[in-house]
Amino acid sequence: MSKHPASQSHQEQGFIMLTALMMAFVLSSLGMIAAQLLISNARFTQYETRSARAMQVAEAGINYYLWHLSHNSADYKDGGTTPANPPYGPYTHNYYDNDGNLLGTYTLNITPPASGSTITTIESIGQVPHFSGTRTILAQIGQPSFANYIFLSDVELRFSPTSTTTGPVHSNVGIEFNGTNNGSVTAANTTYTNGSGNHNGVWGTGGPTSQWQYPVPSVDFTEVTADLSSLSTMAQSNGIYLNNSGGIGYYFVLKSNGTIDVYRVNSEGSSGINTTFIQNRAAPANGILFSTQNVWISGTSWPGRITVVAARLPDNSSSRRSIKITNNLTYAAKDGSAAIGLIAQNDVFVPRYVPNTMEVNAALLSQYGSVGYDTTNGGLKTSFTLYGAVAQNLNDYGFKTTGCGSYCNGFPTTNYNFDSHLIFAPPPQYPTTGNYSVLNWREQLFNP
Repeated sequence: MSKHPASQSHQEQGFIMLTALMMAFVLSSLGMIAAQLLISNARFTQYETRSARAMQVAEAGINYYLWHLSHNSADYKDGGTTPANPPYGPYTHNYYDNDGNLLGTYTLNITPPASGSTITTIESIGQVPHFSGTRTILAQIGQPSFANYIFLSDVELRFSPTSTTTGPVHSNVGIEFNGTNNGSVTAANTTYTNGSGNHNGVWGTGGPTSQWQYPVPSVDFTEVTADLSSLSTMAQSNGIYLNNSGGIGYYFVLKSNGTIDVYRVNSEGSSGINTTFIQNRAAPANGILFSTQNVWISGTSWPGRITVVAARLPDNSSSRRSIKITNNLTYAAKDGSAAIGLIAQNDVFVPRYVPNTMEVNAALLSQYGSVGYDTTNGGLKTSFTLYGAVAQNLNDYGFKTTGCGSYCNGFPTTNYNFDSHLIFAPPPQYPTTGNYSVLNWREQLFNP
């Protein structure tokens, strides 16, 4: 029996109505989902934007303290006096854009360099409005010392065929390099003139020449000059300060147990020095040993960190003091744990009565004079090895001389090896460049 046409029509209309309602519901649901997705994406984009801005504000905090230390290298308390103990902080600053709009705040916590280091650790926490979280950066800021060259000179340098350098060499004038270089050899001049004529900034028969560069920026030797007055004050307050020995100076023996034997030098001859033992001293608490007279020094397997200064103040060119290295001067370990700095107002040199073969581990700085072998008194030796760094204002000595058919005096074989630990872990109060740079940084992540 067949259905009535009107009944069938009503059923079809109901089905169409149901389908339309279902489609409307689906479309409405999809619309709501799409709207929710748009809202979520907008919120996520807003979150990401504010998070990135918080990171930028944290970076601004690092840049601020980099600038601050460049202008006041001893201030780790953001211009204040508290807290008493490190890490210092928190110090909070508002950060504005160029139009004066507040972008956020950064909060700093500062850990000063450890003993024997120039590296400062900065924690900068960035926060921006309408963002509940923070972004945190940890950065290490370093101030390189002037012991970041195996040789640094304000005058011309010359290296013989039997010289080997490992590490950077720089002259503010020019370099004649006839030996082997394992590291850059740079000069500030494009050309310069010496007794043999006009030459390129770096020239000679040595190499590899691929590591030679000229011209490069000169090094400001006013920054190299150690503040002798400050070193004198520090030695008197918490170091060792020695005035008149009763003789012509002091002889220091740095011992493997970390103590120092102190002698009076009565006289000096062609075969050595005549001395009288004064006392054995503990190493200076702040690492500064200052003598107002000339200094003679030696020692093996030194385990500590010390800077030995020879200077008479106020400065007078006729009474400037020198340091003489009379025998081997070595570290207990070449891992950065030990450091010796020799800072002389005049010369740092090796006298003729030293052993034929010598090794010196130290950063050698001649404020107004030269570093090298005392060639004025002659004497031909065998070999000299330096592990450390040299900075000199003049170049009157060198460690050998030629011109008599071969080597006239000094050490025919010389090996100069750069101690890279000295760049950011120099001897106590060794002069620095005054320029800070970011060595590394990373974001500090926190678990929720």
